[in-house]
Amino acid sequence: MKKIRVMLVDDNASYRQRMVRLLQLQDDFEVVGEAADGETAITRAQELQPDVVLIDFRMTGLDGYTAARTIVQQVPQVKVFMLTAFPGALDRDKVQRSGLQGLLVKDQPATEIVDAIRGSVRPRSGPGA
Repeated sequence: MKKIRVMLVDDNASYRQRMVRLLQLQDDFEVVGEAADGETAITRAQELQPDVVLIDFRMTGLDGYTAARTIVQQVPQVKVFMLTAFPGALDRDKVQRSGLQGLLVKDQPATEIVDAIRGSVRPRSGPGA
């Protein structure tokens, strides 16, 4: 099975490290890159062509929302999820209207984050799908 190639963008190095460890525990995931700011995220997404980008909403420099929209425009095959610690600060409908896959809350259960990533890349099949 082809691995899901994930890039993680967050200006908090500690959070990035925790997420990388979580994603690396998944047999079907490969973390192909990281970035600490929006400008670097855009460049790395173009270079690496990941399947999925997880990008923090609030970052220093170019904010995550602007960077995410740019990535969606420039690398249209990538699935982009907005990450936030402040879910009330973002309008979920606005996020989806912007071409993003959705909004993930940093402290939600890890299984939900992993399932969202898988679901964006691998359509469900079988009974109940």
